[in-house]
Amino acid sequence: MINVLKEFLATKGVETAYQFHKKTGLPQATAYRLYNKRNVYPDQKTQEIVCKVFDAQPGDFLRYEPDNAEASGKLNSQEQSSNVSQLNSAPFSSADDESLSLITEAA
Repeated sequence: MINVLKEFLATKGVETAYQFHKKTGLPQATAYRLYNKRNVYPDQKTQEIVCKVFDAQPGDFLRYEPDNAEASGKLNSQEQSSNVSQLNSAPFSSADDESLSLITEAA
């Protein structure tokens, strides 16, 4: 994933991190970090703010690009299947269970 927020904002007339901060009301440090660093990604709440303020979708300011191994074709289909299987069979940790119960209690 690549943060292309700076380029997106330029199309909306926002040319500085300070302008981004002022238009969105995001904390200044957050706005500057997102504006200047392509490897920093907005959390869900921040994405919602950006989408609402600029009438956008997350795909407008985030772009998927495969990592180097996938891009160069180094992962063969067996390795890819193995990676997916590991993800699908990974059990939840107790921390995940605790977080889930907190979310459920909050609702």
